[in-house]
Amino acid sequence: MITALAKRFRPEVHGYVVDPQLGHSEAEDAERTGRHVGVPLRRVQVDRNRFFELWPRVIWHLESDGWHASHVALLALAERCRADGVKVLLTGEGADELFGGYPLQALSMKKWRSWSWPRRLVHSKRSLDRRFEQQRHAPYKVSAGSHSQMDRSMVLRALSPELNFLQTEIFDRLEPVMPPADRAFLGSCLYDLYSHLQDILHRHDRLSMAASVELRVPFLENRLIDFAIHLPRRQKYRDKTGKWLLRKVAEKHIPRQNVQARKIGFEMSSQFSAGTETLLRGGFLRDALKWPAANLEDMVQLARREQPSRLRLVGMELFLRLHAGGETTGTLTEALHTAARDRS
Repeated sequence: MITALAKRFRPEVHGYVVDPQLGHSEAEDAERTGRHVGVPLRRVQVDRNRFFELWPRVIWHLESDGWHASHVALLALAERCRADGVKVLLTGEGADELFGGYPLQALSMKKWRSWSWPRRLVHSKRSLDRRFEQQRHAPYKVSAGSHSQMDRSMVLRALSPELNFLQTEIFDRLEPVMPPADRAFLGSCLYDLYSHLQDILHRHDRLSMAASVELRVPFLENRLIDFAIHLPRRQKYRDKTGKWLLRKVAEKHIPRQNVQARKIGFEMSSQFSAGTETLLRGGFLRDALKWPAANLEDMVQLARREQPSRLRLVGMELFLRLHAGGETTGTLTEALHTAARDRS
C-alpha cells in the first residue's frame, strides 16, 4: 500500500531538450534516454526567426554582448518552461569540471608526459628543474576556462606568468600528486571549477530567472564536490575517455550508445547568425572604436568568416544600440532580419 501511495503521489517529471532547426540537434539522443528511463521529453524548437527575436533580449538580460549562440537556446528553453508552468529545472552543470569531461583537460597532460622516468634519465637535474619552473607558471596551457570569455588563441597570447597566478597556485597545492601529468590534469579540473563554471552559472542564472525559472545543480552538492575533487586521475580520465567513473555509473541507467557518445557541447549552427555582420557598417561600434573605413571592412569580413567573431562583434553592436542608442529589443530583431536579407 505504501508503494501504491508513493506511485500515486509521485510528482510529474519530464525533460526538455533544445531542438535547433539548423545544423545538429541532440533531440533524438535525448529522446532515446527519456524512453529508457520513462521520462517524457519536450522539444524546444529554435528556428532563425526565434533566434533573432531572442538574441537582443539575451544581451539585455546578461548586460553583455551575448557571445555564445547557446545563450539564446537557454532563454528559449526557460521561456518554454514558464509557459508550461515549470518553476524548477535540474541541470548538469559541474559534471565536466568535477569528473574531467572537457577534452582540453586531457590535453593539459600532454606536455607533462615528457617527465616520465626514461626521459628524465637523459637530462641533468639542473635542466629538469629549469624546465619544470617554466612549465609550472602555465601548467595547463589550455582549459575550458581559457576560452569562456574570448577566443582561445587570444587568451594564450595574453597570458603571462604574472597574470596566471591561479593556475600556478592550484598546481603547487597539488604537489603530492604524481606523476606530474596527473597533477596537471587534476589541476586543470579545479581551475575550470573556479573559472569556467563560475561564468556558466552566472549567465545561466540570469537567463533562467529572466523567465522566472530556477536552475538547480545536483552535481554541485557539497558532499559530491568533496568526493569528486579527491578522486585520482584514473577515475576521471582513462582509456582516452573523460568522465570515466560517471560513465560507468550512467551505464546502469541510460542507453550505452548515449553514454559513450562524444561530447560536443551545446552546439548552435553558425547559420543562425550568418549575414548579421552587415549591422557593423555605420553602427555604434564603429564610432565607439573609431574604426577607419578600411578597418571596418576588415572587421565585417572577419565576422562573416568566423562565427565566434560574428557573435562577439554583432553582440557588442546590439549592446550599444540597446544601452547607448535607446533602441528596443523589438527594433533590433527587425534590424537583424534586415541585415540577413541584405546579405542573402
